[in-house]
Amino acid sequence: MNVIDVYDIATSTWYKQATSGSTPNFRVNPCATVAAAADGSSYNIYMFGGQNLLPYGEQKQYDDMWILSIPAFKWIQVDTSKQAVPYGRAGHSCNAWDGQMVVVGGYVGQDLSCDSPGIYIFNMSSLQWKTEFTSVSGDPSQNGNPFSQQLSQIGHDKAAGPEGSYGYVVPSEVYSAIGGGPTGGATITVPIQAPTDGPLATGKPLTYTVTAPGGVVTQTSYPGGGNNNSKDSSKKGAIAAGVIAAVLGGAATYFAFCAWIYRKQLKLYKHHVVMSQRSAADPLRAEKVDALFPVTTSDSSNRAAKQSSEYSARRAQQSSSGRDSVGTEAGPSGFDGHHYPPGRRSIDESSMEDLLDGSEPTFWGVALNPRKSLRVINRD
Repeated sequence: MNVIDVYDIATSTWYKQATSGSTPNFRVNPCATVAAAADGSSYNIYMFGGQNLLPYGEQKQYDDMWILSIPAFKWIQVDTSKQAVPYGRAGHSCNAWDGQMVVVGGYVGQDLSCDSPGIYIFNMSSLQWKTEFTSVSGDPSQNGNPFSQQLSQIGHDKAAGPEGSYGYVVPSEVYSAIGGGPTGGATITVPIQAPTDGPLATGKPLTYTVTAPGGVVTQTSYPGGGNNNSKDSSKKGAIAAGVIAAVLGGAATYFAFCAWIYRKQLKLYKHHVVMSQRSAADPLRAEKVDALFPVTTSDSSNRAAKQSSEYSARRAQQSSSGRDSVGTEAGPSGFDGHHYPPGRRSIDESSMEDLLDGSEPTFWGVALNPRKSLRVINRD
């Protein structure tokens, strides 16, 4: 019992690990089960009974209880001298549920014809033999904990705690030897006898975060020196940073678009003001046409001048013939009683006036109502 055979599941390799503390007598056919500290800093293997094989014909069944605390690999004997202990036995079975060890059956020797009741309960937290099992987790199908695991170890993204540990707290006899307290926090997290091989030679146990009554959170280490809270915080921080970056990027794109619209609309507004001032000084207001349809090329300027000349000639002809200035030949009339060249509609001007609102555009006005600003520059 001073050297334990350990099987590394990850590499399918056997290796040996020396233990510390007083060791049990050599034996065969004991039963053992494990209970996990809430934070996973220690896993305590409870071993009960077994029997010796030597000397031949004098086999003895043991009734002692031992705890092997891992990863310290330290043996701790449980003092049950003042308790009603089941008969010593071998070949029995042990199972853990709700922090209690259930012992069933076993060979109790030739001197006892009947073992009653044959089922025994050991509370792994208080280290007491009990006459009845106490259900702590209730109906597994209703409480979302069908394997009676420690709450901090249910559905963990790295691993799940062993079954049957719900309600288990580390006994004082154990944490006085390995450090920490009832929920874990063991300070001895590597074998006391330095390992020469296997993952425990360089690694540390996986641990969890425990929320104690009252909402107090106990932080415990992960392999590599981090902790669960810091890992979760870093993930949440990365997500938050990504969301903020996306929002700022979208806002920057939108404001850049609004700035482009604003520059276009401001240029159009200034041109509109200049053309309106020019048309106010001209009785015919021919230049008003250019205010409604801003001129940007020399071809457009020539076309507008030509249309204005044709319109002036037509006006002179109408005056000599005595036609009314509001006749249909002169085209539709504007808001001031003057006529515009045929093909131009006063509704165009009023539409532009409505869109421009007669006031200089502002950037925030564009940002708050980009649709209207788009109508202005598209109309242009």
